[in-house]
Amino acid sequence: MRHSKHLIPLLLLIPLMSACSSNESRLEAIATQLSDAVNRCVIDVRDKTSKYETSQNCRSLGRIAQQYVDAGGLKESAPCRADRIAEAARARAWMALAVSKSGDPGLAIW
Repeated sequence: MRHSKHLIPLLLLIPLMSACSSNESRLEAIATQLSDAVNRCVIDVRDKTSKYETSQNCRSLGRIAQQYVDAGGLKESAPCRADRIAEAARARAWMALAVSKSGDPGLAIW
């Protein structure tokens, strides 16, 4: 019985912990969705020689990125892993745009 006083506050924290991890997993899922769409965008402009502006995959990036931001991404409170995925996707999207504008599928920054 003595331990029950200490157990009750811990039990009250469980819903808070699951809400936090649920938000983190949601952000990571959206970031992964964004990354997958960017990969398809890169294939469109690099391998299929589509233009960034006309690629359906590239055009979908704005909508998915907005979902990520609306869910709490790219803020100081955002989970690091989700933001790393999103930032890497953003960098690849810029490369896709650069390849599209230059017409050089071999264009690389590094």
